[in-house]
Parts: sequence; structure tokens; C-alpha cells
Amino acid sequence: MRKWLLLAVCAMLLVPAHAAKRKVHTIGDSTMSSYQPAATPKRGWGMYLQAFFNADSIEVNNRGKSGASSRTFYETDNLWPSVKKQMSAGDYLIIQFAHNDEKCKGEDVLVQNAKLRAEGKDTITDMRGTEPNTTYKDYLRKYVNEAREMDVTPILMSPVCRAYFNDGKINAEGRHDLSKDSIDKNYVRCMQEVAEELNVPFLNMTSRSAEQFETMGQEYCMEHYFNCGDKTHTGQEGGMTVAHMTYRLIANSADLVELHHLVSLPPVEKYAAYVRNIEEQGRQAAFEAKGKPFAKTLTTAKLQNLKASKQTYMPADGLWPAGEIDEVANRYIEYMLPADKKKGFVIETIYLPVRGKGGDGMNIHINYGFGEQFRNVTTIYENTALPKNQWIEVKIAQPILVPAGEKIHIRVLPWYDSNGRPQKGKKLELGELKITGKKLL
Repeated sequence: MRKWLLLAVCAMLLVPAHAAKRKVHTIGDSTMSSYQPAATPKRGWGMYLQAFFNADSIEVNNRGKSGASSRTFYETDNLWPSVKKQMSAGDYLIIQFAHNDEKCKGEDVLVQNAKLRAEGKDTITDMRGTEPNTTYKDYLRKYVNEAREMDVTPILMSPVCRAYFNDGKINAEGRHDLSKDSIDKNYVRCMQEVAEELNVPFLNMTSRSAEQFETMGQEYCMEHYFNCGDKTHTGQEGGMTVAHMTYRLIANSADLVELHHLVSLPPVEKYAAYVRNIEEQGRQAAFEAKGKPFAKTLTTAKLQNLKASKQTYMPADGLWPAGEIDEVANRYIEYMLPADKKKGFVIETIYLPVRGKGGDGMNIHINYGFGEQFRNVTTIYENTALPKNQWIEVKIAQPILVPAGEKIHIRVLPWYDSNGRPQKGKKLELGELKITGKKLL
């Protein structure tokens, strides 16, 4: 009996650590990230990827971040450093960047700023731009090498196409190729070269999505896939379609054989139920737990890359950069509310008056996250193009559970639709942030 017991214990000890439930981590930009259905029609493809994995074996940790480039995701404390803390040996990491790396039209922002300073001109404050053949490749190598140091399998996946149609075809810019006048600026080719150089699995989502979009046609794509007001962000059907294409790319990759048995096409009923569950999240009237009602007004805010005059905010240098179409992760006004060490609370409503001053191109996201590392980031409000000089009463009625001993951070992230030119004299004005909820008993 002792012999059999000893053999059983030895067998348990010999099971590799990654035989337990593993994770597929996804890092990228707003085309991947998660959104609250009540806040916006946008849906990142990362929201739906879990449906294609065996949930008993794989958990998808979607860390796509609106506005992120390969540089800013790596350099921002609450992004790549916090993802690394969530990764374990045996996990997978899908890396997909380029949309925001293109902010300087294929040039590196640091190189551009050096030129501007030499000419005595104002420098660019948006630090996302990378050059595909140099800094973009460098950051991709950093993600790959640091993942491998942790015994995590990196996967490079090229970016989803933009819906930039010319005569029924996705044009070069839509395919993330900014080459011009014999100057090579192709982000997809550069990612593939890094994959070949480092022997990393490469999934060509750019080619696959272009094929899909062209097959369906421009009219269908704009009505069903890109129904969020621009040619970059997908809605529900678009996000689901890209997640399905991701599954197909993994299933057909000769370099990801070990992952093949963990992905499958779910039955229609199961997938429909999964999507329905996502759409219902955040729309519940309240949590069932009993609690004591409270109301809180937050007036003290932390600023990052913004300056304030009373409750009015603008970039530190007074200029809203050209070409911004999404939030900038390191430009925000932040409010913080801690829970008691032994009892958590539920936020039921958030009220915040907002106003764009000086122009009608002001845009905002309101996100929340937890702790100093701003974990589990969720967008709960979006307003693109606030009406000029008019107060908007923002009311967010989505219950948010803040566990005991945790701190919730609420960030307002502004950007300005500059029509291709930096803008001066435009400001965001905020009223008092008021929160109602209940302290858990």
C-alpha cells in the first residue's frame, strides 16, 4: 500500500506546472480591447476570443488597450509590466500593434522631434509613433524576448485592416503599408521579418482580414463590421468576425500544434449565448448583495500630461496633437476611492458634468481600473465630439464591485479631433465627480 501511495505522490510531483489551466494573453490596441456594451458600440475582437478556447484549459486575458502603440504599451507602468506579472510558464502571448505606431506616418516621433527642435519648431507631444524598420521592430523584439525569458510562447499577429477601400479593394494604407516614393514603411512586412528572425509563430491577420472585407464588400463592411463611426473600430459583428478569423489562423498554423487541441469552433447556440452574456454585462440594475447606501463627491484629482486651471484642462504644452483618433493612455485626470480593509463596496452610479470649450472636436473616455497599476481597465463611457461650450451631464449606471482592501481609480482621458493640425485654445472642463453606491455589510 505504501509503495502505491509513494508512486502516486511521485506522479503528482512530475506533472509539469503548466498542466494546470493556462492563459492566452493578448496585448494590442483599441481594435482588440474590451468595452462595456452600455458605454459604446465598439467591440474589440479580444472580447470574443475566449469562446473559441476550452475554458477548462485556457483562460483568455485580454489586455488590449485603447490608444496604445508598441512603444507606449511597453513604456507605461500599468500595461506591459502588469501583464508580465500575470504571465506564467506555459502561457501564450498574442502581440498585435501598428495602428497607433503609425501616428507619425511611419516616422519615429523621437527622430521627428529632434528635427523639429533643430528647426526651432514645437515638438510633438504624442509619443506613440514608431518607424517600422527600426523602433517598431525593436519593441516587438522586447515583447518576444521577455516573454520567452518567462517560458511564455510569443505569437506575432499582424494588425487588422482598416476599412480603407479603393475600387472595392483595401488600399496600402488600410493594410498598414505607408511606403511612399520608394521609402519602405510596411509594418506588416517588418513584423513578419521579426517573426522569421526570432523564429516566432506569425499570423497574418492583415492579409486574412483584407480578404474577408473585400469578399463582403465595402457597403456590407461599413454597415455591419465598422458601424462605430470610423474605419478602424469594429462593432459586435466585426469584433466577432475578427475573433473567428483569429481562431482559424491559430487552427491552421503549423507552428502552434500544441495549441490546436485547445481551440475549436463552438456550436452556434453556445457562441450566441457567450455573446449574449457579454452584451448583458454591465446592464444589471444592481448587485443582489445587501449594503448601506452612500454618496461621495470626489474633488481631488491626479493629472498626467495635462495642466489645470481650476476644473479646466489642456495638454501641458497647450497643444492638442494632430492625428489623434483615440485615447492616449498616459494623458488623463484621475480620481481614486479606496475600500475598507475588511468590507468592499458597489458603485451604482457615476455623475460627471463635462464640457468642451473652444471647439466641438473634444472627445473623452471614462475608464476605471484597480490599484496603482490600474489593473482590469474597463471603458465605461465614450463621447466623441462633445458639442462646443455645452455642458453634458454624464450619468453612468453600471454597478462596479470594489473588493475589500482595493482601490478603484477612475480616469477621464481626453483627446481632440484636430483635423490634421495641432490645436490651441481647446479645453476640457469638468464639474464635480459624484458617486453613489452601497457599502457591503
